[in-house]
Amino acid sequence: MKSLKCTFAAIFVIALIIAHTAVAQARTVKMVFWYPGEAGSTVEGQPVLDAFFDYVSKKIAPDKMEGRYFNGVSDGLQYIMKEKPAVGIVSFAAWSQNSTKLGGAKILLATLPMPSGQPTERYTLVGTATDIKAGTNVMSSEPLSEAFVRNALFKKIPAGLKFTQTPQLFANLKKIADGSLNAAAILTPNEAQTLQKISAAWVKSLKEIALSEPVPTARLIVFDQGWNGSEKFKQALLQIGSDSSAKDFMDEMRLAGFAEIK
Repeated sequence: MKSLKCTFAAIFVIALIIAHTAVAQARTVKMVFWYPGEAGSTVEGQPVLDAFFDYVSKKIAPDKMEGRYFNGVSDGLQYIMKEKPAVGIVSFAAWSQNSTKLGGAKILLATLPMPSGQPTERYTLVGTATDIKAGTNVMSSEPLSEAFVRNALFKKIPAGLKFTQTPQLFANLKKIADGSLNAAAILTPNEAQTLQKISAAWVKSLKEIALSEPVPTARLIVFDQGWNGSEKFKQALLQIGSDSSAKDFMDEMRLAGFAEIK
């Protein structure tokens, strides 16, 4: 009987050690959503992200997830450098223009943004003429370098263009349309869709100058290759688009789901 009691005691101690080890190994994983030029603020975006993190944390338990959204270049980079997130969703423009600053980060999945639900998308160059001349000021909501625009989006545009980021893109589109602003504009797919829905007369003055080459959508990036829960996280995101319990926050994030990189 004494031997049996000792055996039970030993099993209990081992169980406690295993449980303690599991708790000790559990991790709070940080994630960044980095979309320079996108609408909303970090504070405004937090409730939707919290719903996403609550969902994901159940899938990657015992780890849990938290994080922030940034629509500026410097604040996004600062968060990545200081907080060391394990993963992030980064716009294609931000990734292309800043990947050398992100160390050994690797692309894991493609986002499938609404309405297309595809892993590639196209930007639209618009103005009041069907072509664009050297010296033209080209405006965009995203901070786009000339090298990025020329190499990734519109390879046949003339040299000597001026590229300007503006948080008031649609106000400036109206000025371009009525002739009070001599400029052109690059629209994201979502902005182009929004413009199509505007019934105001001034919209008819804008013409499509060019449609970009298909480019990747925002990508899910892994910053920490040593995170053991990354595979569970990946599988959860591959299934999230078909999970009705995730529909509300996914709609708010304008995402139909995620896909493997082909």
